[in-house]
Amino acid sequence: MKPNISEELCLKAEELIGSGCNGIAVVRQLTDMVDNMLFTSYHLVTKDLQDLPLALIAVGGYGRRELAPYSDVDIMLLAKSRDKLVTETAQAALYRFWDLGLNISHCFRTLEECVEDSMCDLKTRTSLTESRFLAGSREVFDEYKRDVYQKLLFKGKKEFIAEKLREISGRHKTYGESIYLLEPNVKEGRGGLRDIHSILWLSKVVSKVYDIEGLRKILSAKDYRYLLKAYDYFLTIRLCLHIMSKRKNDVLSFEFHQATANMLGFMDTSRFLAAEILMRLYYKKAKNVTDSLTVVKDLSGRQFFSFPLNFTIKKITDDFYISRNELIVKDRGIFKDSDRIMEAFYLYSDTGRKFSSQVRDAIKSRFIFINKKTGSSGRAVRYFLKVLGGNRVYETLRIMHDTGILDRLIPEFGRLRHLVIYEPYHRYTVDEHTLNAIKNLEMLKDTKQARPKYLLDILKNVRQETLFLAVLLHDIGKGFSRRGEKRHRGNHEETGYKMIKNVVERFGIDREDRQRIEFLVKNHVLLARLVLQRDSEDPDTISQLAEIVENEKNLDALYLMTYADMTAVNPDFWTEWKAYLFHSIYIKTKEHILGSASAYLGMDDQNLKELIEDMPYRYMISNGYDAVSNDYKMVLEARGSGLSVSINEEPDGTAGFTIVTTDVPGLFAGIVGVLGSWGLNILRARLYTGKSRLVIDRIIVSNWSALWWEGMDEQVKADLERAILKKKDSGGRATSPSPGPSATGAIEPFFRFESFVEIDNEASEQYSILELFSPDRLGLLYDIAIQFSANNVDILSAIINTEDRLARDVFYLQHNGVKLEAEVTLKVMNSVYSVIQ
Repeated sequence: MKPNISEELCLKAEELIGSGCNGIAVVRQLTDMVDNMLFTSYHLVTKDLQDLPLALIAVGGYGRRELAPYSDVDIMLLAKSRDKLVTETAQAALYRFWDLGLNISHCFRTLEECVEDSMCDLKTRTSLTESRFLAGSREVFDEYKRDVYQKLLFKGKKEFIAEKLREISGRHKTYGESIYLLEPNVKEGRGGLRDIHSILWLSKVVSKVYDIEGLRKILSAKDYRYLLKAYDYFLTIRLCLHIMSKRKNDVLSFEFHQATANMLGFMDTSRFLAAEILMRLYYKKAKNVTDSLTVVKDLSGRQFFSFPLNFTIKKITDDFYISRNELIVKDRGIFKDSDRIMEAFYLYSDTGRKFSSQVRDAIKSRFIFINKKTGSSGRAVRYFLKVLGGNRVYETLRIMHDTGILDRLIPEFGRLRHLVIYEPYHRYTVDEHTLNAIKNLEMLKDTKQARPKYLLDILKNVRQETLFLAVLLHDIGKGFSRRGEKRHRGNHEETGYKMIKNVVERFGIDREDRQRIEFLVKNHVLLARLVLQRDSEDPDTISQLAEIVENEKNLDALYLMTYADMTAVNPDFWTEWKAYLFHSIYIKTKEHILGSASAYLGMDDQNLKELIEDMPYRYMISNGYDAVSNDYKMVLEARGSGLSVSINEEPDGTAGFTIVTTDVPGLFAGIVGVLGSWGLNILRARLYTGKSRLVIDRIIVSNWSALWWEGMDEQVKADLERAILKKKDSGGRATSPSPGPSATGAIEPFFRFESFVEIDNEASEQYSILELFSPDRLGLLYDIAIQFSANNVDILSAIINTEDRLARDVFYLQHNGVKLEAEVTLKVMNSVYSVIQ
């Protein structure tokens, strides 16, 4: 049985890493171990053939002394000619090597064949440039280095460089164009080990640099230092992957994140888990490698491929010029002014020219002048919004992010840098996902495909800078998850919605655009949830979506936002089938919104038209002809008796209550109190209050079938009638908050995050809008409603949603017939906040 040398190498590598050895030192020692084995074995075969013109040479990764436990051991048996003795000896040596249990990858060539094969195959040529003497004839090896090696490097240099550049580009497309993959290939991925090798291969030809230390000649001291640290870090991670996988594995997949972090001694901090620290370091170092590769590629291109350059200088503004198709400045000192920095990015976007290295370096070194005050500078914000409304959005935001400027301008987005969130299907870090979403949306402008072409038609009709700002900020809530919290995909929208208000206020966004941005951030996963987790053909689903979006413009923007978000998850996530489903629900919802308006206009029944005119606009969107007709019958009954109540049990065990009456202070609290006293859990409520004070409340309870018994319907109705009519008789006001059903049976939520209450007095001219997010519990809604009543505040309308034990409620409020004044606003906020805490 062959010995398993790879297992021995694993044990040695684990021992060395545990003792604190860095990656470079470990692979060198593993290489030395294999060198000794091959040297001994080769000499046993050739001990009586001292003058045999045959040399054993390490090539490829083994030749670089970069051996991991399960790496292939690349060797070449090199001869002057293929005579019988040399051939038989080479075969005997190979048999002996295989008996050692090594992963041998071999070739047998003559000096002449080395040149011939290399000129025909890029991989062979590249491998042979990494050659190192192991044993045998030193004379043969010296001749190889003197004659053959020089031809490998410098014969057809231009063609070699061109092929190598194409190879790099092709590899990046295969393994991912982004360095910010959640499961990167440490060896072949962008910014990984293979890019470091490519830097060396190109530098050997361009600058006669023969090892990594020689890169000091062409890289700055800082770039060289960063590159060396990245090389060491990636080697260490690759060693860990081999040790843990017990096989050749170069993919840092999710299952190895935590174990690799543990093996390397990373510890959890107050903000990040050890695995997150591991990955953030990975991305930082991969970016350094990418920057160095860009330097070497540019150097290679300039040396071997000449392009006509325009040496004229064209003035753009008093401070900025174009020379050699690049943006330049005469005075780098202008970038102490944050407005000038933002102007530079606007010109980058507007002219289509790249920054010269002078401008890029100057901006990067002065990013400290960008701060939250910049976001309040009218001029700087105007430049930024012009970028978002231009034709080079992704490319400009990318360089803003790479230089650190975007992070400083919008610190809320800066917290997403290199952020790893473990979610199904997601392939990128949060910042990279966001920038990809921008890119995919912008690429619609050049699409030729039929369905995306329809999206382009929609894109033409939206305010681009508003939409792109919403996309840029849609995931900022993910940046504020604290270490140790369960990262729940259902709450980052609420967190982001709270944060977005500060951003739009700093930027001075006008009311209409602000409302749309806030709507999109708050609801950016809504369409995906309805399509992928609900029956998208169900009329109730269509009606629910129509009610939330309210109008065609919001629907258009949400559809585009969803497309951008989902296509940026990973390149394969947006399938033709999903595209069909999303387009279908979009069309049906649009028809519902437009149809509701046209159906209203086409109604022959004047009574129904008057009812719709009396109700809020969203009543028309949410209710079809049959529902309005039934409501009108209940209105007639309520006019006679003061109240009309209907209960409809649904097949899923829920029940829908419709209550029609005239408004009275504390009405909703009374209704909720009755339902709570029966142990009924309110899942959703829609409250419509007309101009005439007519109230139509629709309430869905989740546990009706579980509690129902024969005759319960009439008992609940009777209790509602008594409670509501009693309020009407007494004038309705509660003198003081009374304990509701919350006193018993509270439900502990399965996850927690900070509760939120906000009153917006700007969004509406008629109402103060109170929004809250809170873990749900029995009686919560009653406790909230009773606080409104105690403060003499009327609920004119409300949207109550409870999902996954999370209350997401919106109340439209008035005090004495107008919006809440400052003193009342403060009282209401404090009282509601005390309830949800």
